[in-house]
Amino acid sequence: MTGAVALSVLMAATGCSSGAREGHGRIVHAAAGSGDIPHVPTAPPSPTSTPPPAPQAPETHSGKGNAEVAITWPDRIGFVTFECPKCGSNVMVDSDGGDYGLVNAIGSYKGTHWLNSLPGHPATKLTVRATADWTFTIADGRDLPVAEPGKTLSGTGDAVVSLPGKTATAEITAKGKGHFSVMLMPADHTAYTSLPVNTSGGDGYHGTVPLAGPGLLQLDADSSWTITPA
Repeated sequence: MTGAVALSVLMAATGCSSGAREGHGRIVHAAAGSGDIPHVPTAPPSPTSTPPPAPQAPETHSGKGNAEVAITWPDRIGFVTFECPKCGSNVMVDSDGGDYGLVNAIGSYKGTHWLNSLPGHPATKLTVRATADWTFTIADGRDLPVAEPGKTLSGTGDAVVSLPGKTATAEITAKGKGHFSVMLMPADHTAYTSLPVNTSGGDGYHGTVPLAGPGLLQLDADSSWTITPA
C-alpha cells in the first residue's frame, strides 16, 4: 500500500476529510450551558456597621450663680439635663463645642438638650449664667423618653426624645404662646437634618408633619406637648 493510499484509508476510518465540516475534526466553542464551567457568583461583602457605643457613666456638676465648668464627657453624643428650681431671672447655658444656646430661659428651669451633636467638635466646658443653685448631669441615651409608632408621648418643657422605629409622619401638639420647635437628628447622631416645627406666638401648635425615623428629637418648649409618630 502506497503512502497516499494508506493516508486515504486512515482518513476514511476516522471520518476525517481534507475539508472537515464543523464538528468533524475541528475545535468548536460550545454554546453556553452545554459543557461550560458554570460561573459561581461570589457573595457580596457583608455590610459593616458601627456597633453602638458602650454605656457611659453619667457626669454631674453643681454650683451657684455664674460659672464656667470643665467637663470630661468624651467625643460622643450626650444629653445634658440642667436644673435651676429657684432661678428667678434669665438662665443661660452654653457649650464651647458645636452646640450653642443649650438653655435660654427665664425663671425656674428644668430641661434636657443634646450635646456633641457634631462629631469632631466635643465640648470641653459649659458656661452657666444663673442667679441660684443649679445642677446639670450629662448622660447617654439609655433613659431618654421613647416615642413609639402609633403611641402618644407627652411631656413638658425642653426634652430629647428617642424615635426608635421607622416612621413617616408625626402628629404634634403644644400648648403655650412662646417659642416651640422640633429638630430631628438621624440615628447615626450626625447633627439635625430637619426642623419640622418652628413656631412662636398664637394659641399653641397642632399639626402633622413629615418625620422620618429612626432618630432623635429635640423639643424646645415652654409648656406641655404631645407627639404621636406614625
